[in-house]
Amino acid sequence: MKRKKQFMILLFFIPFILALVACGAGNTGGQSSGDSSDKKEAGLDSIKNDSNSNPDGDSINFGAHQPGIAYHSAASGISSVVSENIDGNLTVKPYSGPNAWMPALNSGELDMGILSYADMAWAKDGKNGYPKKNPNIRMLVRGNTIVTTGLTVRVEDDIQNVADLKGKRVASEYSGNQILQQITTAQLQASGLSWDDVEKVPVTDVDSGVEALRDGRVDAVFTGTPTVATFTEVDTTKDINGLNWAGVPPEDIDQYPEETVKKMESFVPGIQPATFKDGFLNKEKTLVSYPIGLAANADLSNEEAYTIVEVLWNNYEDLHAQFSWLETWAPEQMFDPEPPIPYHPGVVEFFEDEEIWTEKAEKHQEELLNEME
Repeated sequence: MKRKKQFMILLFFIPFILALVACGAGNTGGQSSGDSSDKKEAGLDSIKNDSNSNPDGDSINFGAHQPGIAYHSAASGISSVVSENIDGNLTVKPYSGPNAWMPALNSGELDMGILSYADMAWAKDGKNGYPKKNPNIRMLVRGNTIVTTGLTVRVEDDIQNVADLKGKRVASEYSGNQILQQITTAQLQASGLSWDDVEKVPVTDVDSGVEALRDGRVDAVFTGTPTVATFTEVDTTKDINGLNWAGVPPEDIDQYPEETVKKMESFVPGIQPATFKDGFLNKEKTLVSYPIGLAANADLSNEEAYTIVEVLWNNYEDLHAQFSWLETWAPEQMFDPEPPIPYHPGVVEFFEDEEIWTEKAEKHQEELLNEME
């Protein structure tokens, strides 16, 4: 009887104990929600726990090219530096190029990505491999200017100039990364050729194009920065070399025809002739360069966007050792008053706090936002 009485008393008190536990849990949650009011101190740690802000929890998804491509190497370096300075991670997600990952950025599956200025403009307007407008793309920071080779051939084939490619097999389409097709088109046009003058061989991305060149299935293919491993590794087994743009040798770069530059820019905004000697190039060549940057989804929280840019701004020297593309990243070039897409509001706030946001930048921002309505 004594045990039965004790059991009945215990049953009587259980509901009160459970109620007290529930109240205690509620009070704890209330305290934690009020402790992170300062954005700069909170950073990403408080935001990461919001499943609506980021479905992958502690990971910000970062779109880039496939491993072995310079964009991926740069993204990995950026991810490393940012992840070391936040309570969370930037996770690089490989794709064939921004044409492939842009729908995911626009929908919010991806939080940010690395791409060219030209791709930003095309994605905004729904052009050149972007079948529809992407109204949710926003600017984070301007990055470096990259050197690109363009049309590259096997040395054994004795192709000396772009004009020599008439009737030859040239890799084309690059469905996952349309800027490569645009660059190749610009280079053909700069030498008086069009796609009608060559035999087009469709490829999906840089890797498949380079593989086709190595295997002898094409005579010319797009390559990017000559020092990138994807291209230098091919050069060790099959000697390759780039072709001078517009047939202009590097010693005559100052006489590069202005009309030709304008024609090139009609295909790739921001593209400019440049000289380069390194990597798989047998000697100095006339190549091209154009700017790249980081973009984000418009729904990335202001705190996240602010903190990512703040980390890059304050830790730019740590970027330099990560990859050659990042060696020129510095605060003075991260802010562009007239980017191709509007800035994320969290980034605007950061630049305002740094007192570098200008009336010119504000006017341009409003114009871009009006275009995207």
